[in-house]
Amino acid sequence: MAQKMNKYWAERQAKAQEELTTRSIKKTEKQIQKYYLNCYKKLLGQFESTYNAVFLQMSEGKDITPAHLYNLDKYWKLQAELKAELEKLGYKQLSKLEYEFNKLYTGVYLSIDLPTSDKSWAMLDKEAVNKVINSIWCADGKTWSQRVWDNTDKLQQALNDNLIACVVNGSNPSELKKLLMKEFGVSYERANTLVTTEMAHIQTEAARDRYREYGCQEVEVYGEEDESRCDVCGELHGKRFPVNAAMPLPAHPNCRCCLIPVVEVDT
Repeated sequence: MAQKMNKYWAERQAKAQEELTTRSIKKTEKQIQKYYLNCYKKLLGQFESTYNAVFLQMSEGKDITPAHLYNLDKYWKLQAELKAELEKLGYKQLSKLEYEFNKLYTGVYLSIDLPTSDKSWAMLDKEAVNKVINSIWCADGKTWSQRVWDNTDKLQQALNDNLIACVVNGSNPSELKKLLMKEFGVSYERANTLVTTEMAHIQTEAARDRYREYGCQEVEVYGEEDESRCDVCGELHGKRFPVNAAMPLPAHPNCRCCLIPVVEVDT
């Protein structure tokens, strides 16, 4: 009977964690999309104005090089505006993500209620929560906030590269608009990957901390048993680890696996 109860509680905890994390991801991605869209709209006019000044000279048959671009006051005004707007984009993400990461940790932690005789009360240590959220756990050795700034830096470089490429190639202004939109889309997708991966990590650590509160000694990897489960998650599904061991989750970007407790329930 204990084995059946284990499965019941496992599925219950897995479902609760997945629902909380999925809601958090969707809400956060929607807000970040607004940040990116607003930034794109603000910068598009500056890029078009700068490029049109150069394109006008091209249409008059002049041989234009990137040097002509650098001599334009509009170009340097654009650079100042670009830097300022991308800094705003970065800081908005930092503020939103820190809030949502804390909220998710708290939500997952407090959602777990196991049928054991051990501790059934929750004590949230804010310092410990912040340590989890800001921990360096990825192979690149960076915090999530550092990766936010890496992403905005890449976007800035890509936007400038496309502007210069259009000058060199003598592209139509409409082509520049398409390229800028594409680069914003690429950067937004990187931001989304960061959100889903970090939230999966926070979900894992919040659950593990709560299981420790209950005195659990072991945890098990639970991968959603449906057609969307990848081979990596399929291999991890059902594997058990000491609660204090290094966890293999998230196993990859957009990983949906979670930790469930290994408990025996007397009925």
